[in-house]
Amino acid sequence: MISIGFDDQGKIGLQYVTESLHPCSPFGQERVRKLRFFAPDERAALETELDNTERAAEAADRLGPLYEQIMLVLCQLKDIRGSVTRLSEGAVLDHVELFELKGFLMRISDLLPLFASMNETVRAEGIAFSDPSEALDVLDPERTRSRGFYIPDGASEELRAIRAEKKRLEKQLYEVPDAEKDPIRTERARVCAEEETEERHIRKAMCLSLLPHVPAMQKDADAAGRLDFLIQKALFAKQYGGVRPEITETALELTDMVNPELCDLLKAKGRAFVPVSIATDRGATVITGANMGGKSVAMKTLALNVLLMHAGFLVCAKAARIPMLESVRMLFDDAQSMQSGLSGFGSEIVRFNEALSEVEQGYSLFLIDELARGTNPDEGAVIVQAVTRYLNGVNAISILATHYDGVAENARIHYQIIGLRDVDPGRIKAELAAAHEDGVAVIARHMNYGLYRVEGKADCPKDALNICRMLSLKPEILERIERAY
Repeated sequence: MISIGFDDQGKIGLQYVTESLHPCSPFGQERVRKLRFFAPDERAALETELDNTERAAEAADRLGPLYEQIMLVLCQLKDIRGSVTRLSEGAVLDHVELFELKGFLMRISDLLPLFASMNETVRAEGIAFSDPSEALDVLDPERTRSRGFYIPDGASEELRAIRAEKKRLEKQLYEVPDAEKDPIRTERARVCAEEETEERHIRKAMCLSLLPHVPAMQKDADAAGRLDFLIQKALFAKQYGGVRPEITETALELTDMVNPELCDLLKAKGRAFVPVSIATDRGATVITGANMGGKSVAMKTLALNVLLMHAGFLVCAKAARIPMLESVRMLFDDAQSMQSGLSGFGSEIVRFNEALSEVEQGYSLFLIDELARGTNPDEGAVIVQAVTRYLNGVNAISILATHYDGVAENARIHYQIIGLRDVDPGRIKAELAAAHEDGVAVIARHMNYGLYRVEGKADCPKDALNICRMLSLKPEILERIERAY
């Protein structure tokens, strides 16, 4: 089953996605907090979830006010699962627990017509609520449907008599002189104890009457969480342009995918995220490009969207075809790589071996960013070439980002970052001279982080040389670099 650590969630933007959701109920919040990924043997359940999300997203504009009404009711739900568990174990619930159960049942009653109205359009499969009226009658025998919980006098003849006696004593306390109040107070205390005992008997009887409704309350709590999460996923898709992916056997293809976190960060700076497209399958795919050219962004965006599908989200792309995977493993830059006491390179190899062992257990996605960066370039290139050849025979989609030459020819598929390929260095130099801006910021605006598929042999792009030219590196140094190239 797919499991993604907290650090990796942050690196690829998954944490940003979950934090952008605003589930209202404790049940929906738990689903987001404990995000679960569907396994390959749960394909039918995932298909249902994706269908539900697609229909809910398509209806988001038209049903927006209705979604808001549903969310308002969901916000009023308390987490009653602990009380329900105690109830199922034979405990006698106290007034607070019974108050919360009653409130939960009343909110479910409020939710029923709203959900029915929503479902006329969305037709959400697998989400259903029980009629809570019978359980409510147990907790509200007089059917006042008041917000509070109170055991009425008529719950038993004995309780009625006790409360009448208590009321008589309280009236007497109000009327007699202070010197005569102590015996009355003592008697009232005795009557209050009798009242408490009788109320406990009544609460016990209520709990016994509620026992048959325990499964329905548990299912309603789960349904509320699913509905809450569904609406949040629909609103997320509306904001970031989600599309329902086609589930494939092995092929992986995403067209114009985006990363919401980077989209928002760039938008705040007046820039736009360049959508990324990739099509691959079993075996090794290599992405080449100069350092800082966008390889890592492409891989993290890919990982994010694959995981979104496995969590039942629509994918942030124009089109998507994704297989169901046993695992998704990512070897990205690790700030903690030295904690083991190994060198940077030694830590890379340890992590690679651990990840490979998991990847080889079932059809997986294996993302490797700049392997062997911790050793010298000549050795690093040889190592990555050998790893690429090996991964061609592994039952996994393996994608390696590298700036080493000679690696791509060992892969089945080769993509390259467009980078500065289509940019005129002279134009950038003129822009820099006119704008007096930070040179790196100007170049970044013109950098194209999209991918294009390379057919035949091709070395990594030499964007570093272009950047040196654009930033007016000292001519004597630039001349020596050009001769070496």
